[in-house]
Amino acid sequence: MPPITKFYFSFIFLCGIFLSSQASSTLKCDSLYASGKYFEASIEYERIIFSVKSQAELRYFQYKKALCYKKLMEFDRALNELQPIYFTNSGDSLFQRVYYEQSLCFYLNGEPTKALWKIDEYLRRSADTASFHVFMPVRLFCLNETFQWDEARECFMRFIQMQNFAPEKEAEMQQMVNNLYKKKNLPPIKSIKRAENWSRFVPGSGQIYAGEAGEGIVNFLINVSVLAFSAHQVYNGFYITGYLAGLGFFNKTYHGGIKRSGILASQKNKELIVNFNSKINASIRSSFELN
Repeated sequence: MPPITKFYFSFIFLCGIFLSSQASSTLKCDSLYASGKYFEASIEYERIIFSVKSQAELRYFQYKKALCYKKLMEFDRALNELQPIYFTNSGDSLFQRVYYEQSLCFYLNGEPTKALWKIDEYLRRSADTASFHVFMPVRLFCLNETFQWDEARECFMRFIQMQNFAPEKEAEMQQMVNNLYKKKNLPPIKSIKRAENWSRFVPGSGQIYAGEAGEGIVNFLINVSVLAFSAHQVYNGFYITGYLAGLGFFNKTYHGGIKRSGILASQKNKELIVNFNSKINASIRSSFELN
C-alpha cells in the first residue's frame, strides 16, 4: 500500500475515534442531565467545551451547561455562561432559546429590570415576532415586579389574544385580567422612601408602616430608653458616659432603624408581588387546562 494511502486511512481512523468519543461524551452529558445529576452534567459539558472547535458547538454546550446551573438554582453562574454567547444571525436555532433563558435567569435572580431589557433586545434583533408569546409570561411577571401595572395588563391581554381561545373564553379571560388589575385588587405596595422617612422622624414608625408593628414598637422603646439613659447620665454630671454610651448607642439604633425600615418595606413588596404573580400563574394554568 502506498505511503499516501496509508496516511489517509490513518487520518480517517483517528477522525472516527475523535467523533465517536465526542458523541459518546455528549450522550453521557445528556444522560446525566436527564437523570437529574445536574452538577455532574455541568462538569462533563465543561469538558466538551474545552475540546470543541466551532463557534456553533461552543454556543450549544455553553447553553446546555447554563441549563444545569439553572436547575441547581445557581442563576448567577447560569448567566455567566449565557452572557458571552453572541449571535451574528438572529435566525440561529439557539437564538431564541438563549435569550429566553437569559431573561428567565435574570427574573429568577431577582433582577426584573435586566430581564425586561433582555426581552426588548430580543425583539429588536429578531424578525420572528410570532415567537414573542414565549417571552410573554416572564415579561408579565417582571412588569408586575417593577410595578408597571398598565404595561403588565396590556402584556397579559396580548398574551391571551395570541392563544386562539374561543370568543367566549377570550372574553372571560379579558374580564379576569381587568378585575385583577383594578386598583383595589393591586398589591398595596409600600414606599421604601416613606418607610425610611417615617423612622427618621419617629423611630419605629417606619417598621410599623412596613407591616412589622411589633418590631417597630420594640425599636421605638429601645431608642426612647437609650435617650432617657443618656439624659440621666448628663443630668447627674456623667457627661462622657452620657455622650459615649448613650448618644453613641442611640446613633446606631436610630440610623439602624431607618435602614431596617427600608429593608422591611422592600421585603414586604416582594412578598406581595410573589403572591400576586402566583395568583396570575394559577389563573393562566387553570385557563389552559380548561381550554
